[in-house]
Amino acid sequence: MNFVPSSTHLTVAIAADNADKALALARTLPPQVSLVEYRLDIMATVDIPLLAARTPVPAIFTCRPRSQGGHFSGPETERRAILREALATSHYVDIEMETLPHLANAIRIPGRVIGSHHNFSGMLHHWEDLAQRIRALGAGIVKLVGMATSERDALPPLAWLAQARYPAIAIAMGEPGLATRLLAPRFDHAFLTFAAAGRNTAPGQLNVHEFSELYGFARIARAAPLVVMLTPAPAPWQTIRAYRQALAASCGPDAWLLPLPTQTLSAELLRTLRLARVATLVRLPQVDITSDLRAYDIEPAGYAWHLADSSAPLLEPPTPRTLLTFLAQGA
Repeated sequence: MNFVPSSTHLTVAIAADNADKALALARTLPPQVSLVEYRLDIMATVDIPLLAARTPVPAIFTCRPRSQGGHFSGPETERRAILREALATSHYVDIEMETLPHLANAIRIPGRVIGSHHNFSGMLHHWEDLAQRIRALGAGIVKLVGMATSERDALPPLAWLAQARYPAIAIAMGEPGLATRLLAPRFDHAFLTFAAAGRNTAPGQLNVHEFSELYGFARIARAAPLVVMLTPAPAPWQTIRAYRQALAASCGPDAWLLPLPTQTLSAELLRTLRLARVATLVRLPQVDITSDLRAYDIEPAGYAWHLADSSAPLLEPPTPRTLLTFLAQGA
């Protein structure tokens, strides 16, 4: 089955000592990767012309200061000079919100500038206000990132992403924020979602091969229907494959089952899944559920629900056979 490519870029953040090593790693990436981010702040020597000329796919140049979770420790004037050189290329450049005013006269193509703001100590507040400040400073793409402490923290970034009418990147870092990385392709204005190749550059990144092959990046955006299965961590892949076979038999080849490792199904996570247009939600018995879900037409004793209506849930631990029957009832 050939799936329509997602408009959301699968982007790999590359942490390497120099340009040659970064390019060598970029050439090994799976074909679903349509952008790479070269972390210049991690490189001992920076060669932007070489990276710009030889990158196998379009690039994002990032030179992150320590104050925003990066590794650059030299003078700020030197870091800005690196970013100015990157802005002279035809590739994307990630520039922190605080730095944008200092580089305004170097921005030639706003649509190639990613204005970013990160909070490594918790979640951001006033997402749209921050986004408008960044856009007013000349960035055509907005990236906002917070640190998740529970699965509930996936809701604020994806709620902002759902209402954005411009290219946007919304991430809750850390394992509890995995939903923001997996579900980004379900949102029309999600510019990218990140994965890692080798060394992670941010907490919670999936390995690119795991994202593309096991989670099925290319299928997430266009899945019809998309079924999300809440699982313990790590995801039980042998069990998931059996459920995927049942789903294909019941709903056809366009259907996809996406596992989401989590400890708890909360009201906030439920709202997140509904924003992502998830058709059916399934939880394995190891995943807890909060009692406040009754207010959202979710029976806390259930194991599977059709999120588009209030039909009866599956009230027994799911098996591939019972899930197939349940899906057929909701078709």
